Amino acid sequence: MKINGQNIKTPTEVVVGVFRISKSGRLSDGSMAMDIIALKRRLDCSWALISSSDLQHLHGTLESQTFNAVEYVDPKNGEAGTMTAYVGDINQSTFQVKDGVRYWRNVSLSLIEK
Repeated sequence: MKINGQNIKTPTEVVVGVFRISKSGRLSDGSMAMDIIALKRRLDCSWALISSSDLQHLHGTLESQTFNAVEYVDPKNGEAGTMTAYVGDINQSTFQVKDGVRYWRNVSLSLIEK
């Protein structure tokens, strides 16, 4: 996975969601009318354990601009996909130190297509 052309630590899990942006309303006969305006993707990325330096790199990459170029594997065709996305909340749990290196647990973030 790349963000803004930079490789990031491979997430433990990536959940790819596709949702429809629609405009809908009831007609005078009570039936529903709906227009699909767009299909947007959301990548929910998580790391069970990530080093402090990898987490700092991730924060720095995502905080460098409002919208980010994201490269990922698209499950629709199994090939590389790209999207322009903004980042949602970044959450991390407690850290632990192993062999002098700090690791953060249960790190998660969402990348939401513009």
